[in-house]
Amino acid sequence: MAVMPLSVTDLACDEINVLATSMGEPLYRARQVRKWTYQNLAITFDEMTDLPLEIRQRLSKEVRLHSLEMVQQVAGADGTVKSLFKCADDKTVESALMFYGGDGGKERRTVCISTQAGCGIGCPFCATGQQGFERNLTSGEIIDQVLYFARYLRENSIKSISKDSRHERVSNIVFMGMGEPLANYDNLWKAIETLNAPDCFKLGARNMTLSTSGLVPGIKRLAQEKLQVGLAVSLHAADNALRNKLVPINRKYPLEELMPVCREYSRLTGRRLSFEYILFNGINDSIAQARELAELVRGFDCHVNLIAANTTGNTIYKPPSRRVMLAFENELKRHHVNVTFRESRGQDIDAGCGQLRSRYLKATGKKPLNTPRQGKS
Repeated sequence: MAVMPLSVTDLACDEINVLATSMGEPLYRARQVRKWTYQNLAITFDEMTDLPLEIRQRLSKEVRLHSLEMVQQVAGADGTVKSLFKCADDKTVESALMFYGGDGGKERRTVCISTQAGCGIGCPFCATGQQGFERNLTSGEIIDQVLYFARYLRENSIKSISKDSRHERVSNIVFMGMGEPLANYDNLWKAIETLNAPDCFKLGARNMTLSTSGLVPGIKRLAQEKLQVGLAVSLHAADNALRNKLVPINRKYPLEELMPVCREYSRLTGRRLSFEYILFNGINDSIAQARELAELVRGFDCHVNLIAANTTGNTIYKPPSRRVMLAFENELKRHHVNVTFRESRGQDIDAGCGQLRSRYLKATGKKPLNTPRQGKS
């Protein structure tokens, strides 16, 4: 695989320090670069006006400032903004900005971030998963999705919702876009540490959540980390036979391995994790399956997010009727499971779960790779 050109956003805080000292500059120059990149949201080195021109010129020769080019953008009826980005090697990824709330001043500006170009898990209901795995994103490519939407919010402040400047910033990050985050662990975690760092993007770890299809080694590793990021596990079935079909990685890490690791994660971290359960008409939406799910998570400090299936090219996986979904939810509640329906955003622009990049591939005539392959965990 070709080596990607180095960007400032690919560098950890201490690596920016090394860059500055290698240029014979004092460490406060590194702090200036970080402030311009992550807080002032500079697009070019020329904007870093408190750096001498000579330093700016040298920086532009040695590294790029950012790693992505935004090539296509569309807005949905609910305000969701979806953007397609091109990498240096012409790989493409999509991510989305979603708006939630307004209740009690708790408006959220949530960015849904991709961690891989394509995906190697191959879930049959997921249009992105059927595109095949292309490569892991670098930490800079992960970060630059966040910074793009941070600039978007700054330049298009949502004054109709709130005039509070807090609501012109990214408030939450979910690593739930294209790819399996835990299959790109090192680059993901480097991005999280930079986004959390006080002199970088300084977003609280508890405002970040990653979603996994159930990579057991990655969950074990995550349980040892100090930053308290959230964890969501995509379950979608409470028995191995069905989950093998819906989430193929289950064949490698079945429920009898996955659930104990999730319980151990909760015990070690003291954090309540979430289980995602997409409801598919006639597949996993029966009352009996709700009881199985309740039994699977019994005695577990967790939360179940129910999600109505989004429309993709596969017509087998459709959402159930509202009556069926409410019955499923009520059965879980009857068994004392903490459960809510997660509000779907951006469905009209294919920005929902499992839809990313599908519209672009269809419009351009590009075919999915159809080579699902799991990256290293």
